[in-house]
Amino acid sequence: MSVVSSRVSSVSSILKSPGVRSQLIRQSNRVHFKLPKNLKSIIYNFEAGNGTKDYEDLICILRDSNIKDTDLIEFLSNVRQCISLLGPIHKVFVETLLQIKWTNRSIDVTSAYKAFIEDLICMQIHYAKNTIDSLVEQFKPDEDNDDEWKNEKCKEEDIQRLNHIHNVLQKILKVVPMSSKLLLQSLRARFPYIVHGTRTHEVYVYALIQILSYAPQLRSDILSLIINRLMVLDVNIPRLEIENEEDEDLMDDASECDSILGNVNNVVEENNITETDEVHPIAHKLDMCMELILKYMYNCCFINGVLQVECLRSLYFDILKIFETVILPTHASQYVQYIMFYICSFKTAVAEAFVDWLWQKASNPNVPSIIRQSSVVYIASLLAAATFVTTGLVKAVQFEISKWIHDYINMQDHSNYIEDGNKEHSVFYSVCEALFLIIIKRHNDYPDSKKYMLYLQELDLAKIITCKLNPLKACHPEIAHSFAEITRIYQLAYCYTVIENNTRNQLPLFDSKKGTTPTVEIFSPFNTYTLQQSGQRIIPVLRDNVNSRAHRTSMKYRGYIEYMTEY
Repeated sequence: MSVVSSRVSSVSSILKSPGVRSQLIRQSNRVHFKLPKNLKSIIYNFEAGNGTKDYEDLICILRDSNIKDTDLIEFLSNVRQCISLLGPIHKVFVETLLQIKWTNRSIDVTSAYKAFIEDLICMQIHYAKNTIDSLVEQFKPDEDNDDEWKNEKCKEEDIQRLNHIHNVLQKILKVVPMSSKLLLQSLRARFPYIVHGTRTHEVYVYALIQILSYAPQLRSDILSLIINRLMVLDVNIPRLEIENEEDEDLMDDASECDSILGNVNNVVEENNITETDEVHPIAHKLDMCMELILKYMYNCCFINGVLQVECLRSLYFDILKIFETVILPTHASQYVQYIMFYICSFKTAVAEAFVDWLWQKASNPNVPSIIRQSSVVYIASLLAAATFVTTGLVKAVQFEISKWIHDYINMQDHSNYIEDGNKEHSVFYSVCEALFLIIIKRHNDYPDSKKYMLYLQELDLAKIITCKLNPLKACHPEIAHSFAEITRIYQLAYCYTVIENNTRNQLPLFDSKKGTTPTVEIFSPFNTYTLQQSGQRIIPVLRDNVNSRAHRTSMKYRGYIEYMTEY
């Protein structure tokens, strides 16, 4: 090889090596300024009005220049000797000190900086808010490097930064009694916006959960903050069109096998397409954060795989309070409500207590109607979707709901409730639809059909569907027809006659003064869970989940492909 070619190749290899050129440029432009040692004189002269320029130059050096570790350590030592002089007039100077990037420096620098913050908090309490705000802001990683964590492992740089910040915050919470309130205010104000990247959300939520280890008294407030902000992500995710997927799930397994045998190559191509589908960015952020909060819940309640009942009880009441204030009033959220679903899966008694709490809400006439309806919907969806709900609980709930329905019908028999167009019966219709839905979803769980039929006869379903309030008219058509089929099988009632009459009377009459009965909207909060990472905790406790069926189908495909490959 010629000398010229060797030189060209060596130069090109240097230029192609990652980061070399940028490092040379940074090193050539890096200018180090010496920090003044007469800090006390500068402060005195500034207060006297004689040394404004030196004071402003010092602030500019701290804000815009690269400072060596040794110079910074010496300067922080001088600052600590002048802490008592840094009154409110020096707010800009103190804020500039608090903005210094110190967590990625040497151990000597971080130790000196922590000592400076401790002295500042103890001697100048009015800077507590500024100090906490600066520490919380440093929870977030640099946006220029916003790639997500790999294999659920926090990056080393994030761990180092967070450990330093938590170490300082823990000391501040001990020294300053009012700092808890300031910390919560700062955490709320600096929570990442929806436009921030996945890693920023991950690191911030991870940091908030870490606070609970040394400040357990803040758990309820911090969990409420996290879940509230996750709900913001949830409601901004485009709703998935799952109706078609649910219809496809009703196909017979035999027809699926026939289609597999018909064309193996198409199956492989379809699988590749589904595996490479892009996830909505907001859904991906929510998925990563949901995994963090669900993992914390599990680790809080289980130690070495053994359930800690007292820990579960305490966490349940915290989550229940958040559910009441944040999740329950939110209409048609897709994923965040599974936080409550997940904690109910830890122990059957928790699910029973949650259902009882929901029913107290639903049956209380002093609670707003929209909350009562939502409570009923959550009851029906939980009983229909959860694998950890026992048949005994299902029977008890069905009996309690039917009793309430009959009491409501008997009470309305003494009034002209049909002719009163202004009277609302929305809660009644929601409760009826909930009862119908539970029967539809759980009737196959009873192997002794005769015994179950006798139990259903005690509910007196015929009286419910033939009452003048006509709940089948307000019921969603799919639920009405499914319920009619089940009552026909068990010979409990003849719903098809009522449905046909409702269909004939569906068109509004001209000049009719009677109000129309509104159809109860279908909202199943525990229907399907499509987030991949956090779904590994949720899907195993869901009955007939779309994802679980897709997983079983893919396993059939893979098994058949392996079988065909062998032969």
